[in-house]
Amino acid sequence: MPFKIIKKDKNSRARVGILTTRHGYVDTPYFVVVATKASGKVIGPDDYETVADGLICNALVLSLRPGIDVIKSFGTVHDFMNFHNTIFTDCGGFQMLRDSFMDGTSKKGINFKNPFNGQKFMITPEKIMHIEEQIGADAVMMLDDVAPYGASREKVEESLENTHRWAVESKKYHKDSKQMLYGIVQGGFFPDLREKSARFINSVDFDGLAIGGVAIGETREEMYIAVNSAMPFLDENKPKHMLGVGNPDDIVECVSLGADSFDSVFPTQNARHGTLFTFNGKIDILKAVYAHDKTPIEKNCKCLTCKNYSKAYIRHLLKINEPNGKRYASIHNLYFMKELMSRIRKNIRAGTFDKFKNEIISKYRKNNNVGMNVK
Repeated sequence: MPFKIIKKDKNSRARVGILTTRHGYVDTPYFVVVATKASGKVIGPDDYETVADGLICNALVLSLRPGIDVIKSFGTVHDFMNFHNTIFTDCGGFQMLRDSFMDGTSKKGINFKNPFNGQKFMITPEKIMHIEEQIGADAVMMLDDVAPYGASREKVEESLENTHRWAVESKKYHKDSKQMLYGIVQGGFFPDLREKSARFINSVDFDGLAIGGVAIGETREEMYIAVNSAMPFLDENKPKHMLGVGNPDDIVECVSLGADSFDSVFPTQNARHGTLFTFNGKIDILKAVYAHDKTPIEKNCKCLTCKNYSKAYIRHLLKINEPNGKRYASIHNLYFMKELMSRIRKNIRAGTFDKFKNEIISKYRKNNNVGMNVK
């Protein structure tokens, strides 16, 4: 089995496990760093070695540029970017929420516009499975149809029909037995449709299970209801991934609901705009109070940024729009996420997860809205 549960929390669905892939193993719960184009914005593989337990790239985007032929000439995406830990690839379904990509759907697949040259093309389950296998990631996502936040029940039901049809086809066309295939639960913010989707996706017998279509503008309560409507109907012995969730307080809450892994641009997106994560909550490094602050972003943090630079210096770099400032801030936030997941696992093992979860929530919860996730 690629996933083994090691310890369960007594007060929730939280658990510690081990996910084994072709590139070794990773302890769960863990945070998967977004590297959409085989790199992030201002950070890359040399940084990922110290701040990432695993990455998620976008198969659709990589197929457009640099192209599958380029990646295959190196071997796999691991070889291409010289990162040899676990890599996931997303199917590109999330891109249908972006006007620069989306050009309509049909029962066969999603019509896209190439943002690089304007050409139109269709992605089908068969095509994306071929692309993801050629890229050579350790775990891949099926093709899904993501309904935008606020979509009518009729629209969500239509998208759900596509998602379920494509789930079966993705399973059929996925041939690499050593590459994990994740099914994706959709259903918008209708609890009965989430349950319906969870039951169906679970029945297809994927290697892993993901919950998509959240963190797209809904309230926090709506997100938790959507997740909790699906989790009880998913195989407990399979890894559960949350697509697009990256706020620290949302992560601890979703771990308690049964999630094992997460991906989001939220930590790096916040970092580039001066919002930095600490175990005492978020700080806005651009505020004048930090102009002369000689201390690191967080005391005892062992990231490259905190070991070498002061708050005042990071603030200065961001104020003058220096790329290195964005890099150092991103490194810190990703290191924080890695440490957050480590502490989550430690507290689950110790039986103190509920207390730890409440501490994080009390320090991070300032409003009722979930941040937008833009890959």
